[in-house]
Amino acid sequence: MAQTSLLKGKRFYCREWVFHKIQHCLQEKTNNLSGVISTPSKQPPLAPGGSASNPGTLTAGSAKSGSSWGVLLVGGPGSGKTALCTELLWPTSAQGTHRGLHQQSLAFHFCRADDSDTLCVGGFIRGLVAQICRSGLLPGYEEKVRDPAVQNTLQPGECERNPTEAFKRCVLLPLLSVKPPQQALFLLVDSIDEGSQLGEGEQRSSPGSPRTIAELLASHHEFLPPWLLLICSARRQNKSITKLFTASGFPVPAGANPEYPKKDLVQKK
Repeated sequence: MAQTSLLKGKRFYCREWVFHKIQHCLQEKTNNLSGVISTPSKQPPLAPGGSASNPGTLTAGSAKSGSSWGVLLVGGPGSGKTALCTELLWPTSAQGTHRGLHQQSLAFHFCRADDSDTLCVGGFIRGLVAQICRSGLLPGYEEKVRDPAVQNTLQPGECERNPTEAFKRCVLLPLLSVKPPQQALFLLVDSIDEGSQLGEGEQRSSPGSPRTIAELLASHHEFLPPWLLLICSARRQNKSITKLFTASGFPVPAGANPEYPKKDLVQKK
């Protein structure tokens, strides 16, 4: 089941500049859709030894170079990261509804330190698959994940033992093989740094297997289709998460324009 926000329905104020930046990122990916070579009937090539039941290393042959980039929202505790993510998905203002960014949401996940279920990598993957199927934004996706071999990787226990395989078979490969949407969509993960300390002391189920949602996404975001924008939020103090994403080619935007806080104050008056 998808993990939602406890702030859903609460009024949100200011930070309009963040929504404008996200809107710009989505528009940029939409504009680049015409340059993407789409091969709906062909799956990404498998490494030697890979097979239908045991895929090898995944490659994103259908995505043009430089297309795998996203947005990392950083800020201190209480700076409004979760509130902003909530407003992005469920706008409470007429301006937010008119902006329509929520209509470009493919899936979301809210991590919470006080709820271990929200930090489970297997649960995260199953939640994504369920949401994408329900969204109706990608015709053909649900049919692809109905395959018995694919469904087997989603089973509780199996998905936890090999989350990398499950993410490839149930999320990446189907997304790369369906017909691209007419406009870019986004995948949002709030508080992705939650559980990072737990992951450090946790034994891997298999060599190279990700222990946290952050590790899973950091090591696979480059294979996401070019029409999908990955948006994550994390505390500014968690340098391990920032380093994890920047080391894998995930650009972290520079600090906010000093004029933005002034604009926020003017809007709040």
